[in-house]
Amino acid sequence: MTGPSQVLHRAATPVVLLALAMAARWPNGRFLTVDEAYHWISLSRRFATAVATGNFADTFYFGHPAVTTLWLGTLGHTIYQALTAAEILQEHPATFYTIMRLPAATITALALALAYPLLERLTGRTIALLAALLWIGEPFLVAHSQLFHMDATLTSLMTLSLLLMLVALQSDARSFVQSPWWIASGLVAGLGLLTKSPALLLAPLAGLVVVIGQGLPSTLTVRSVVMTMVRCIPPMAVWCGMAALVWIALWPAMWVRPLATTWGVVSEILFDGGAPHPWGNFFFGRAVADPGPLFYLVAIPFRLAPWTLIGVLIWVGFIVRDGKDAWKDANRPLLLLAVFIVLFVAAISVMAKKFDRYALPVFPALTILAAAGFSRGYDLLSNRGRSTIIAIVNEHFGVTHLWKMAGYGLVIMALVVNLIRYHPYYLAYYNPLIGGGAVAEQVLPIGWGEGLELAAEFIAAQPDGRERPIAVFYQAVLSPFAPAGVAPLQAIQNPLRVDYAVTYIDQIQRNTRPELHAPLQRLKPIHIVQIHGIDYAYIYHVPPPVTEVLDTDFGDMVHLHGYSLDTSAVRASGALTITLVWQAIAQLDRDYMVFIHLLNSVGERVAQVDVPLGTEHWRPRAWQPGRHISMVQHFPLPPDLPAGTYCLAIGVYDPQTLSRLPLRTDGERADDAGQDALLLTRVTIP
Repeated sequence: MTGPSQVLHRAATPVVLLALAMAARWPNGRFLTVDEAYHWISLSRRFATAVATGNFADTFYFGHPAVTTLWLGTLGHTIYQALTAAEILQEHPATFYTIMRLPAATITALALALAYPLLERLTGRTIALLAALLWIGEPFLVAHSQLFHMDATLTSLMTLSLLLMLVALQSDARSFVQSPWWIASGLVAGLGLLTKSPALLLAPLAGLVVVIGQGLPSTLTVRSVVMTMVRCIPPMAVWCGMAALVWIALWPAMWVRPLATTWGVVSEILFDGGAPHPWGNFFFGRAVADPGPLFYLVAIPFRLAPWTLIGVLIWVGFIVRDGKDAWKDANRPLLLLAVFIVLFVAAISVMAKKFDRYALPVFPALTILAAAGFSRGYDLLSNRGRSTIIAIVNEHFGVTHLWKMAGYGLVIMALVVNLIRYHPYYLAYYNPLIGGGAVAEQVLPIGWGEGLELAAEFIAAQPDGRERPIAVFYQAVLSPFAPAGVAPLQAIQNPLRVDYAVTYIDQIQRNTRPELHAPLQRLKPIHIVQIHGIDYAYIYHVPPPVTEVLDTDFGDMVHLHGYSLDTSAVRASGALTITLVWQAIAQLDRDYMVFIHLLNSVGERVAQVDVPLGTEHWRPRAWQPGRHISMVQHFPLPPDLPAGTYCLAIGVYDPQTLSRLPLRTDGERADDAGQDALLLTRVTIP
């Protein structure tokens, strides 16, 4: 009999798991992904408007249905508007992004909590609880569950549908048509299909489950095979019918344009999914169109937590050891999960368009197999370790339950520590067992917009960082975090428009629009945004415009990029106006001085100024390597200076020792001005 305490335990466990999952998946508004910025936030507004105005045909946008995502986005908009209207929350982009992501995050946590009792029926409490904990703390799942996108929702729905069909197989395999588990699986599969087309890959597995449930004929004849297939038709009709019912009921476009809408999804699968990404891809150090069939076999281990990868390998080892005995009742659901993993990865590997997130639906199944592997490993060690201290303590004091509780506590602690370490950038998590991010960035495409907000934060902290827009490729991603706005990357060709430019690892790896990045390759970044050892974004200071570009270094710390000379008002003002643009090569260790000498035709000095290198806001010690500083210097002339042609010479020196920095230049030296002086130009005074 089941006691009250056991009933309470079974009821409380999913609630606790839901709370833990929500704590791990609680979204934040710190950064935006490319797809959120360019697609889902605006499309959810459009979807809500289309539904509210009865323009149902406008709820179809492209082949990925994304209907559940857009319904969740509509809910997020509604919650945000209600809370801000009631002045419970203040309007702010970060708050908006958090609320927009919250409904989808809740769905992923709720699906996990609902999956636990199904797992308990299939695998027992030990494996189910360990699998749920691994699922909660799997960084790649957490990363996508915190975003307003399709993949995490698709993953949750596909896994739930998969577990429901396995419970139906276990419960009463021959009565699928009336099975509430089977009907529920079809309904949830319909929600998955409304989210994204890869949910169609549940259908082959559903067919396999039905075939197993109907029982394979003892002798394979044409008649027996046909009869088995005939018996499979009703349950498959029920499952597909439930999915179709949800598809039609929740997608307004299907109410008014069913054929066109359905064809739009089919054409997405056939043509868009089968074509390489228009911006290319990246694999093993090369920009490629299609990474090929090995992509997911490499990407999945990199994206798994080390313990999940180890647990899966342990489970596979046990299955190989079991041989023919592997297909027994306790292992059957796990083997079917493994079949799903293989079928799904094989199917998406055929498609030319590949990203690591497309493999997300197999990750919950992998955590389940990992839990089973650890469980069997523990049982094996326990059986062989009767003489160990643990076994002796268990035998004399009966504390096996306490050992298990301590084990679960250690698992939770390890998962929490790992999540805290990588918060909030779980998208930057790569398996440290195989090299982590440092190796991953040489192998896999990285970057989905995370890190660009850190680039904006760095630029905004500069004295001139809030004056002009930032030039960047992903303008919509950076825009909410840039105080002065953004500009397209090609704006660097007009230095009067922007001061800073940002390039991103994603475009660099995939060699996206190389002509836009070429001008920046000649510059040194003033700052590199790093997240968990990965160089995500490169910040460049765009050099101010100059009339003459030079190639001159003073010492190994400062570079003279060029100059402009204004002589238009020399007689009226009695001064030249010289604009010098400097660039820091390395971090300067002290403040230096610049001398400017005016020499006559016989090399005599007729005028000079000595001024600090830099400006009022930019003293040399504050320059980051790569930064350009524009010095506007008025150079007074003697009032009795005769007309003629003069030489303008400059140099840099240490004011404490008066020693000049060594000059390296492709230009002309001004030997009359002393050692290490550059002949800047010859100027005619009228």
